[in-house]
Amino acid sequence: MRLFKMEIYKLYHEKVFLWGVLSVIGLMMIFFWFAEVGDELAVIGEKSYSGYEAVQVNRKITEEFEGIITDEKIDQIIKKYGIPSKLSENMPNWRDGNYLNDFVALYFTNGNWQAQILPTQTYALEESELGKVCENRGIAPTLEYVKGWRAFVELLQFGLVLGSIVVICSISTVFAKEGQTKMLPLIFTTEEGRRKDVYAKVFSAFLLTATVFIVVVLLDFILCGLVYGMDGFTNMTGIVLGEKMLRAVYQVNFSQYLVRLLLFGLQGFFLLCAITLAISAKYNTSFTAVIVSAVCWGMPVILRMLLMGMSAIFIYATPLFLVMHGCLDDVYGAEEIVLLISLVIGIICTITGFLKYKVKEAV
Repeated sequence: MRLFKMEIYKLYHEKVFLWGVLSVIGLMMIFFWFAEVGDELAVIGEKSYSGYEAVQVNRKITEEFEGIITDEKIDQIIKKYGIPSKLSENMPNWRDGNYLNDFVALYFTNGNWQAQILPTQTYALEESELGKVCENRGIAPTLEYVKGWRAFVELLQFGLVLGSIVVICSISTVFAKEGQTKMLPLIFTTEEGRRKDVYAKVFSAFLLTATVFIVVVLLDFILCGLVYGMDGFTNMTGIVLGEKMLRAVYQVNFSQYLVRLLLFGLQGFFLLCAITLAISAKYNTSFTAVIVSAVCWGMPVILRMLLMGMSAIFIYATPLFLVMHGCLDDVYGAEEIVLLISLVIGIICTITGFLKYKVKEAV
């Protein structure tokens, strides 16, 4: 336990970890404010709101129509706010809409701002894709202001990618730094150095990794909860993410989707830690370990462009893809396989790093 506490103290007091965590927090807050909150738009009659003010306006106008969606509600929204139809080059979403009529345009018209298709036809609830999906599932579609969870998913991915960089830079020093600072001969001549030091280093590395993950998730919850609120937790994933219901993953309850998303993210972090430990044990300088770890972390992006079909499932089981919510969307129905592959790779890498460091002890 004494060695474990010492290793934790060393890792948590490294400047790369402290500054890394502070940088992640700062960049997440900047991204949240400008890319998420700043992108919000609400047009009510002749008035246009943006940013935080638009969030509050959209939350307020949604309260009137919250609950089960009916054809009457759809008609009332259209009569009161119209159907958005204004597009602007290189700008997302309808530029003359608010949360309510954007929702109607997405699910009850033939409009599509991404494809630059203006809405020219409206659909009744039973004719719409959303209505058919709900009928098949035996549930009633509900309207809620769900932008908090939508922002949470986007900010989570951004934060976990940044957190991965902190993990690489911090964990790369666990084994490599001992060789770089010529501490190995001293450590391994102590009574407990040969037997327990390696265990302490491995456990402290995974604890630090879990800490970074928790910081990212907690900050995400706090920011989104304070600004947007967290309504819509039990709604369908497609509605929460603002997607059509064409994929099965968008038809499950968001609570189930969120659990899987967090599990994938945590698994991605632990796998990254294991891979970085194996690389750190191989090299005697922290700089080399960081560079090699970073290359291994980013390499799957290139491989994904080359691999197709079932072989791509191994790419999804890598640290970089596991923290991206698009990975869960693509492998839905085969999540267990992806997690199993990543778990096996993580165990192999941890054991490899462990044994490699033990070999260094004998040198």
